[in-house]
Amino acid sequence: MTHFKSLDYVKNSYNARICQMTEERKTGKKVVGTLCLFVPDEIILAAGADRVILCGGKNDTVSIAEQYLPRNICPLVKSSFGSIINDGCSGVRSCSHFDLVDMVVAENTCDSKKKMYELLENYVPTYVLDLPQRPDSPEAIKYFLEELNKFKSVMERLTGNKVTVEQLKKEITSLNETRQLLHRLYDLRKVDPPLISGLDVLKVMQKQYFLSTDELKKSLCMLIDEAEQVETDWAHKPRIMISGCPMAGGNTKVPEIIESKGGVIVAEESCTGTRSFWELVDEDKDPMLALAERYIRIPCSCMTPNDRRIDNILELAREFKVDGVVCYTLQFCHGYNIERYKVQQALKKAGIPMLSIETDYGDSDVEQIGLRVDAFMEMLS
Repeated sequence: MTHFKSLDYVKNSYNARICQMTEERKTGKKVVGTLCLFVPDEIILAAGADRVILCGGKNDTVSIAEQYLPRNICPLVKSSFGSIINDGCSGVRSCSHFDLVDMVVAENTCDSKKKMYELLENYVPTYVLDLPQRPDSPEAIKYFLEELNKFKSVMERLTGNKVTVEQLKKEITSLNETRQLLHRLYDLRKVDPPLISGLDVLKVMQKQYFLSTDELKKSLCMLIDEAEQVETDWAHKPRIMISGCPMAGGNTKVPEIIESKGGVIVAEESCTGTRSFWELVDEDKDPMLALAERYIRIPCSCMTPNDRRIDNILELAREFKVDGVVCYTLQFCHGYNIERYKVQQALKKAGIPMLSIETDYGDSDVEQIGLRVDAFMEMLS
């Protein structure tokens, strides 16, 4: 596949972003850490704050978290918690941006995260946004709108800035522009063969909530311009969609195996993929209501019933002309593990093969996963 210079820019963006946030804090600007798509960036940015993602995708902080958390919970939860509380032997945390956060804005999704937040409060101020988990009920939007209004007040107190309708509309328009750029990027994967590999797209998607809005837009424009110039001359490869758990920064094990075994990932039905940008916020409605309606529709496995996710998977499979789906779940992520059965039944009915992989952040199962992926690719070829 083609080497994109713009990806070098994304890869090397960490230190510059740390410097940017450090300078912002010197001027009194607040930095908010988030761990989930359900927290609307629009409200944070409209309050004059910056935001950065705190989800952990590395295995080296899991053991630190296990001093406080059970071993048999999701590695993403453990990695995130371990990264935040880790002060290391040198007194420096493993990731510098965790030290720059003035407040964590969390969300009431899975049980492991909810209880982890109670411990997190001992290390950094933490605000938990509550979610109605029956999103299609008549009361859900009303309740979530009330929660977003409370969150808006929290941000106003944190920053000392009033969140105005005008500023909210400005941020909604800006982030919709980012979502539209991501749609353009994903459109490049609809052709056969795709103009960009799944691993290359993942590198950008894992950085989308770390980079500032302007830097992300700049990176996307550069990457799209480069990819549109690619002349494809390689043979067809099995077109794979990954569906399931998020793949936080540092976690690329399964995508690397898939593409090293001859497949090409053309879509991700996950929080690191389409769930993060697929639907825009309605710019013609009252901004707070529009945000409530858009964000409550994210088909996370914490929602019940979650038929919207099944519909999205089938729609994406058709739109991206996938040959097979890899159902990717993290160990002890009960929501996605249980939903796997419904996903498999829906895909079977649609005539689309599925491979189920349950894993963690370690390397002990790399060879085993590789053998299973090899067999799956052979079946699809």
